[in-house]
Amino acid sequence: RVKSIIPETKDAVTIVFEHPASGKIQYKPGQFLTLITNVNGKEVRRAYSLCSSPYVEEDLAVSVKRVENGLMSNWLPDNLKAGSTMKIMEPMGQFTTEYNPGSKRHIILFAGGSGITPMMSIIKSILVKEPNSICSLVYCNRDIDSIIFKDELEKLEIKHEGRLHVIHVLDNAPMNWQGYSGLLNHDMLAR
Repeated sequence: RVKSIIPETKDAVTIVFEHPASGKIQYKPGQFLTLITNVNGKEVRRAYSLCSSPYVEEDLAVSVKRVENGLMSNWLPDNLKAGSTMKIMEPMGQFTTEYNPGSKRHIILFAGGSGITPMMSIIKSILVKEPNSICSLVYCNRDIDSIIFKDELEKLEIKHEGRLHVIHVLDNAPMNWQGYSGLLNHDMLAR
């Protein structure tokens, strides 16, 4: 059952699901759910990475970004509402890591656009499960308005000061932009 739909940007939403009555769904940060629904009388299945963390949030969440001619990615934000129900397959995927409270490591993550979704799950998890570890995220987007989770990332940086560092790279940066702009390249990475 859909608990809520959260607008993230003009073309992206987060869909928050309740756990089924049969029991809590177990998953690892970085895994994905396959959503199943009928679109125009045909069963459609699409995989979406979980952006929630099993160590932080009670509910499951995936974020969906509209894409041109995207069958499911356009159907979901147009048709799902709080209270809607949807079939999903159990979480899958190997894009995960193990967490150890005694670890002291520096995890460097790269994401572009909606590729941030599994990274959010991993970032939230590492900040809670490994108090001595730090994360750096290099996050590329078209422009400032297309940054999914912009506010949430800023809040996490403040809450976990010194342990999370987000480096934004914008294709089209505003005039007063202090960060990196253009396409991510070797020189930017070296800096």
